[in-house]
Amino acid sequence: MRVSVDAYKNRAFQGKVFRIAPMGIEKDNVTRFEVRVSILNDLDMLKVNMTANAEIILEEHHNVLLVPESALIYNEKKQTFVEVPDLTAKTGRRQVAVKTGLGNGARAEVLSGLKLGDQVVLQ
Repeated sequence: MRVSVDAYKNRAFQGKVFRIAPMGIEKDNVTRFEVRVSILNDLDMLKVNMTANAEIILEEHHNVLLVPESALIYNEKKQTFVEVPDLTAKTGRRQVAVKTGLGNGARAEVLSGLKLGDQVVLQ
């Protein structure tokens, strides 16, 4: 788990989830679960009532090719494509099949189908 606080903009604190509430609390049609985290480093820098943001990291890949999630197209067979510019095509673009890996809701890892420097059309 990676924890950040506004007071230390360029500093990441490492944490470990040690408790997730078994029951959620619903508010505004959103169910929330209380999560308790133990900070593993530089605890003396943090003070009571500091606001923190936490990322629970299940898996992380480095040095990968990423595309915006808005570039991905899914068909009824759950195959994934992107459109790339193609001046020879009637529409000026063509679909290319891609295989995706990890994603975070904003960007997705591309395992095959594109190479570094390829342009994609955002949907």
